[in-house]
Amino acid sequence: MSSVREEILKSIVEIKNKNDNASIPIIKKELLFESSKYSSIKNDIWHVCINDNKIKKSTNYVFFYECLHCRNINSCGSTQILRKIRQCKTMCFQCNNIILNTRDRCNDKYKQKEEPINPVIPKTLQEIYEESKLEFETYPDTYKNSYLLSHLSENDYNRMKPNIISFCNGKQNEIENYEYWPIYKVHNQMKFSYVIYDKVTNAIFKAHQPIIKCDNCEKTWRCKSLEGFKNCYKILCPDCKLCNRTFKIRPIKNINNQIITYQSKLELKFVEWCASNNLLVTNGPNIDYAFNNKQHKYRVDFQIKDILIEIKDFHIWHKNQVESGLWDIKIKAVDEYIIENGLRKYFFITPNNWKQMVKEILNIMNVNITEK
Repeated sequence: MSSVREEILKSIVEIKNKNDNASIPIIKKELLFESSKYSSIKNDIWHVCINDNKIKKSTNYVFFYECLHCRNINSCGSTQILRKIRQCKTMCFQCNNIILNTRDRCNDKYKQKEEPINPVIPKTLQEIYEESKLEFETYPDTYKNSYLLSHLSENDYNRMKPNIISFCNGKQNEIENYEYWPIYKVHNQMKFSYVIYDKVTNAIFKAHQPIIKCDNCEKTWRCKSLEGFKNCYKILCPDCKLCNRTFKIRPIKNINNQIITYQSKLELKFVEWCASNNLLVTNGPNIDYAFNNKQHKYRVDFQIKDILIEIKDFHIWHKNQVESGLWDIKIKAVDEYIIENGLRKYFFITPNNWKQMVKEILNIMNVNITEK
């Protein structure tokens, strides 16, 4: 068994960090085992060490490995790679489903006591899909309704398809070559799941970690799955979701026909003012800061060349941030960001100082033009 585990370990070809998608050089790979005195079955527990660091289930790594059967490159998390090695699972998701579904066919022949039993031909992916749909229809309506409430239908996927850039964190990006199969038999307690079928490579994969485009600001980001957008009229990025009934984030275009976003009427007024003065305004950056021992991001409203602009109307949110000290921490993070990125200034615009601030912005822009 240890030789099988070594082969699975050798099949790991790349490791990336989940947080920033940075590739981690693989200098050393090894297996360790310990006898657990707490285990009821007294089995050895196998551990994986990468570059002398023991991999845990909570490790934020994505492992890319070559399947020992089909030789396709697959990806999984720390928990899955540890399970594969500890349980000597040599097959990927696709190979495992083909073998298990073929085994079902073999068991049916034994149950029917057919003699002689002819060699069982492995099922094709299309056969498994068709049989899955037929078997799904044999289940009670309550089960089928419950399944379709939490899983995407084909119509749901087609509605989202224009927003999908890729799957598996950018690895699977030939979207036009893919078919969505909403009902596919799996051998676990879920019974069925959905998969993506690649018509070119004749392979299936899970639609995990899709990179999708926001309907509002056209920003792309990686999310965990598509199910969370099943009942959403629009697909919105995390930034655009930060809204309430009063201040909803809306899209508008700048003078270069690029989409930017605004929330309040004062922000809309500023965007229109920029357009009337032929100023190219873009969305501001997201600036990291820490508050109460937690990491946050401060989204600056706008940016014009080398200046940042924050628009604040009079509402309770800002007053609460000032009283709690949060606003001072944000301003400190902005000052550090300006120094690090060689920017000029940060403007804080309210209804009271509107005329003074926009006049100063025009003066700065005129200075830039004169210098050129």
